[in-house]
Amino acid sequence: MRFLFVSHSVRRLAQIACLSALSGAYAFAGFITFAGEDLNAGPGGPFTNSDAAAASFATAAGAIGSIGTITFDSAPLGAFTALTVAPGVTASGPAGLSINNTPNLPSNPSLDGFSITPGGQYIEDQAGTLTFTFASPVQFFGAYFTGLQIYYAQDTITFNDGSPETINALETGTGSGVGAVNFLGFTDAGNAISSITITSNTGGAGTDYIGVDDVMYQSQTAVPEPASIGLVLIAFLGLILAYRAKSVRRV
Repeated sequence: MRFLFVSHSVRRLAQIACLSALSGAYAFAGFITFAGEDLNAGPGGPFTNSDAAAASFATAAGAIGSIGTITFDSAPLGAFTALTVAPGVTASGPAGLSINNTPNLPSNPSLDGFSITPGGQYIEDQAGTLTFTFASPVQFFGAYFTGLQIYYAQDTITFNDGSPETINALETGTGSGVGAVNFLGFTDAGNAISSITITSNTGGAGTDYIGVDDVMYQSQTAVPEPASIGLVLIAFLGLILAYRAKSVRRV
């Protein structure tokens, strides 16, 4: 009877551990946005609010999977309509996209985009749309956007996670002669997203010329957070002990 009691106890522990592990894997489920705005910020910053949003995003995204960052610093300079910017990641759009290493409006780069890192490279978007396509679907995405002006258009991120989703850039206080830097990102655990589109021609006076830099995305399939891994190991250990206890009882 003693072995029978141990077997039931261990089996119950294994069941609880399995359920807890499965619950933990979805602890971060849901569509969550992260956004920060810095008015009139230029090359070199400071990007106080945007950096804070990026840090919060990185914490949440890191619990879902591995984070890859695309700085565009090794990309070929010049115009493109489709460009592989990282393994399994393509940036594309109509004419008006280019890889730049100097601000397109050097007299006031805060109005037209620049690299987050002084001397670095970035995507200059004068096309109106820029789409990132992922060979392996992602569950999170974020990036820095520079030169945002609501005077020209409401800049957005759109994607489909089973239903259409839109994130509006923070452009409060921007306008003619006043630009902003944003970090915009989202996590969407449990959903597979194959493409994300940045749009800068959704109304206003025309296309808002912007810069896109330091794109952060899920670089591989999701992995359970460490707590879930530990619970899964406990569950397997419990099943092994239960099997051994049952074998001993039979002898």
